[in-house]
Amino acid sequence: MHIILIAGTWLIIAVIVLNSWLNPLTIDNISAYRVDLSITNVQFDNDYLNITVRNIGWNPTVISLVIINQTTFTLRTVPVHEPISAGEIISFRVDFKWTSGYRYQITLETTDSFEKHGCNTFSTVAP
Repeated sequence: MHIILIAGTWLIIAVIVLNSWLNPLTIDNISAYRVDLSITNVQFDNDYLNITVRNIGWNPTVISLVIINQTTFTLRTVPVHEPISAGEIISFRVDFKWTSGYRYQITLETTDSFEKHGCNTFSTVAP
């Protein structure tokens, strides 16, 4: 019985080693999927927000959603359907009626986010 357990354990180890050798998971592989946007500024103006974003990731990306306090909003102007290159800074508007003194949490999602979660969340208080 012990021989079967030992043989089974060695078989599992051999499969893990072989899989790691054939498909190594390295920092380079993980970083190839890195998409990271940073909201650098939010300006409140009349009935919209002007949001400035920088792509601090290593790959171009496209903003797919802007979520403000868990509600999805449509972009008013932008290169929304155009990729934002690595290092590029863009600004865009979102139609939004804000209230002075209220806290807003803004989250951006991208079409190519590897983990399919908000790439960046920014919290600010309206003037």
